[in-house]
Amino acid sequence: MTDINHHELLTDMAAVIGRHDWDRLEDFYHSDAVLEYPQSGELFVGFANIRAQFANYRDLEPGTTELRDVIGGTDYALTPMYTVIAVEGSGNRGVALLRAHYPDQTWWWVINIYELRDGRIARARNFFAPEFDPPDWRAPFREKPDLPR
Repeated sequence: MTDINHHELLTDMAAVIGRHDWDRLEDFYHSDAVLEYPQSGELFVGFANIRAQFANYRDLEPGTTELRDVIGGTDYALTPMYTVIAVEGSGNRGVALLRAHYPDQTWWWVINIYELRDGRIARARNFFAPEFDPPDWRAPFREKPDLPR
């Protein structure tokens, strides 16, 4: 089994998506890959459909990606489209926590659970959650996490 750098793979993929470089997207997905959005009940089978759902996203402006920091061996990258916050993975499976900036200017958190084959995504399940302000009543019990907001 080839040793896969999950951080590099997801950071590079986020940069390609952020730039709308759809011709390079195939570097990250197999031709028969499956992308699942369980919350909406959608399933995109095959690279052509995965690419089309990204490329046809309404009002999505391209952005830039930069490597912001390296902390404890974990890469953090910023992009208006997807910000890779943390990636945990070994072998052919991994989980990425991302931050997505939508055309309506809201920020959403994305959890991407993925499986690789030959260093490219063969299957991914993405879960989406909008950012929201915490309720005041929890203030006495919380600490501020070390995550961008």
